[in-house]
Amino acid sequence: MSSKIEIIRICEFCKNEFTARTTKTLYCSLKCSSRAYKSRTRQSKIAESNRQTQIAKNPDLEIVKTKDFISVNQASTLLGISRRTIYRIISRGELDVAKFGTRTVIRRCDLDGFFSLPLEESMLRPVQEFPGLSKCYTITQIQQKFGISPVGLYKLIQRHGIAKYSVGKFNYVAKKDINIIFNARDNEKD
Repeated sequence: MSSKIEIIRICEFCKNEFTARTTKTLYCSLKCSSRAYKSRTRQSKIAESNRQTQIAKNPDLEIVKTKDFISVNQASTLLGISRRTIYRIISRGELDVAKFGTRTVIRRCDLDGFFSLPLEESMLRPVQEFPGLSKCYTITQIQQKFGISPVGLYKLIQRHGIAKYSVGKFNYVAKKDINIIFNARDNEKD
């Protein structure tokens, strides 16, 4: 089936304007297509060669990545910081180590855990049960009642660690939590 459409395109390789017969044509000719393929192949070979060179420069780095326990020298190579900095982190008590005679060994999981974010108290709280529709506001009701923007409300809920409940297509927040934040009196009797 031949196409009768004519689309003006710009060749991805030579950047010249040409008339394409399909919507997926990228190159103006077979010559440009071949040259683009060769260029992509060449770039991938160069990138692979550079990666192999980096591995050859730092052969210990690949070995260190697989070990469960590493020395201070290996940790400094892995992180790209000095040995003295690692010893300072150890002396402050921020990193746990084991000593075998004069040799100091660091567990790889402790080193990875050193850079992870600590858990906040709000993440450690148990999940609250849904109090019921009559004891909750929708997000829109809160915005209208207290005159707050959607972004402001979102940040307020995040900052105070207030639980949100999704029921159907609506998000609900407990009235008592919102009333405490806005110092509003709960007019409804519970």
